[in-house]
Amino acid sequence: MASTAQAGYQAKATVASNLLYGMRAITRVTDRIYFMMAWVCGLELLLLGFFITYQVLARKLGWVMAPATDVMSGYVLAMAATWAFSYSLRSGSHVRIDVLLPYMSKNIRAIADWMAVLAVAFFAYVTTWKMWANVVDNYTRGVVTNDYPLTPLFIPKIVVALGFTLLVITAVQMMLSMITEAWLPRLHKKLGGDEIQSINVMGNEEAAAAA
Repeated sequence: MASTAQAGYQAKATVASNLLYGMRAITRVTDRIYFMMAWVCGLELLLLGFFITYQVLARKLGWVMAPATDVMSGYVLAMAATWAFSYSLRSGSHVRIDVLLPYMSKNIRAIADWMAVLAVAFFAYVTTWKMWANVVDNYTRGVVTNDYPLTPLFIPKIVVALGFTLLVITAVQMMLSMITEAWLPRLHKKLGGDEIQSINVMGNEEAAAAA
């Protein structure tokens, strides 16, 4: 991956530049994965909209209706919400309170951004830990839903747990990227390399490129 990322890079390569371009290559791959997941989640919501529209018309016109509409809709919403978290974080489409950011210096803002992503990682980690514990508990006790079709409850909870697990991975990856973009170009220059332009991880340049 690193060699591909450095295809247009003809100057002296160092350990720092290899690590930096390798991290950028990994980020590009994961950004494509996050984008595809978000696209699937959006398609699910679109299809769910058509399904609910049909159910409403079927009730009015006496057509055949699908059973357990509310239960199935809940499963779709659970996946569509949690599996799109990673792309939302990477693309900056999540809700972010940035009233004070314009008044911060570049270094202070970088620290604030890193701390914000750390807070997301901590929240997602706690939620992930609790969700997987709940999945195991529901599986061992054989808990099922109260409504038709009596789905084992650990199955939809696995979907939610996977979504939060991916969010933890995304947040940790962003934190590492912010550190490497801040320090590896400087280290590369000290080792005798030329100037490498840092990428603003919170500026969503990579996520936008993946789309």
